[in-house]
Amino acid sequence: MSKMFRYGNVAAAFTIVLALLVFSWLSVGADFPVFEFTSDTLNRQLVPVEPYDDIASLASRFLWDNRALDLTGQAFVIVASVICCLALLKLGEGSH
Repeated sequence: MSKMFRYGNVAAAFTIVLALLVFSWLSVGADFPVFEFTSDTLNRQLVPVEPYDDIASLASRFLWDNRALDLTGQAFVIVASVICCLALLKLGEGSH
């Protein structure tokens, strides 16, 4: 039995915990202005009679300025799914 096979679960758990710590550190450290581009008139009218002047450009700018959080989350999901798939495909104790 190789050391990689014996300590694979520990390495996978360590990698997942490390990825969670890095992701939480990035999400806490990054500035995320949630309600910066909201308008006070939105809560009074469900459907606006006339379009708002600058809300579309402000919303798209918000999405592109905070793209790093979205990409970090996607990368974490991909890495976690790869680790889980490798754990499922790992050989059992008795087979070589």
